Amino acid sequence: MTVKRALVLNAGSSTLKWSVLEAEGEQRLVADGSVDWQGSAPERQAEQVRAVLRDEPAARSAEAVGHRVVHGGAEFHGPVLVTPEVRQALEALIEIDPLHTPAALAGIDAVTAAAPELPQVAAFDTSFHETLSEAAALYPLPWEWSERFGLRRYGFHGLSVSYAARRVAELLGSTPARLLVCHLGSGCSLTALSGGRSVDTSMGFTPLDGVMMATRSGSVDPGLLLHLQRRCGLDLDTLEDGLQHRSGLAGVAGTGAGGDLRRVLAAAGGGSHRAALAYDLFVHSLVRGAGAMIAVLGGLDALVLTGGIGEHSARLRGDFLGRLAFAGVRVDRGANEAAAGDREISPAGAAVRAFTIAAREDLAVLRELLSVLRAAR
Repeated sequence: MTVKRALVLNAGSSTLKWSVLEAEGEQRLVADGSVDWQGSAPERQAEQVRAVLRDEPAARSAEAVGHRVVHGGAEFHGPVLVTPEVRQALEALIEIDPLHTPAALAGIDAVTAAAPELPQVAAFDTSFHETLSEAAALYPLPWEWSERFGLRRYGFHGLSVSYAARRVAELLGSTPARLLVCHLGSGCSLTALSGGRSVDTSMGFTPLDGVMMATRSGSVDPGLLLHLQRRCGLDLDTLEDGLQHRSGLAGVAGTGAGGDLRRVLAAAGGGSHRAALAYDLFVHSLVRGAGAMIAVLGGLDALVLTGGIGEHSARLRGDFLGRLAFAGVRVDRGANEAAAGDREISPAGAAVRAFTIAAREDLAVLRELLSVLRAAR
């Protein structure tokens, strides 16, 4: 099956991003937009997707729909055509990814209701990390637990990482042997790539693991969580809400800044000790995580920052990358301050080439959508 235009729905934890793309040739962006739906129930999210399909002329011209789905679990290893059976299997993943899966399903259900004739394809963030070795993917838990419950590091942000890796290879003229991709947005993750393949990543069984994020804690001592349950009386729902929605930058900074780094920095500039501490914790978390990834790779040839924070915060880039000098990372101050879109921010002759890359998960989803539809012909 061939299509001329496709609608891509990127249902994130805080926003719905949609884009209509030409599916042939240069895959030009026709139209795009976003909806802030943080805190919205799935029913409201589905209503907002239906509004896009109803009110946006470009969206009405789409002949297929691609969905970014964060978690593919143990069942989905690559993009798939959405069927009732696939939709049911995705619903079973809500328990391990309650932050993203309901939003993706809201988008799928809205398209099914409003335009049932359109083929829909689910593209998974987890698919990119299928290349992790067992040593990188498995947890040192009782073996019967891992086998029975499918416990492993799945990794996330794979669509963003795959696009960033392809784009930096275009800019360099070749695939870097050792690449670190830092996706820094509402969710944050670090991925080590060897020859373009994921060999380690900071997120794990769920997108809650890894470095500190906007409202998510990232990695914490599991013994601390047991302590909060046994000694402090917190139930599972309270723990989940705290770890997912009231931790990270938002939890440490307070001050009403939420997880928005710009507001955290403004509060820190205004004298808030907690906001300043939140920023310091964030940078330290990134440096700690990057150090581990660089060690896994045995060094570094190139580094990419992408996502809302990675693309737009020159201060964060400078403070973070400045602490990776031990690995050969250097930053050109002028290039860093002026960075917009896809741009190198390392000085001429740097041992490690550093770039900002605009996140284009929509193009990664389109690529997956077209591969599925071509195979279905």
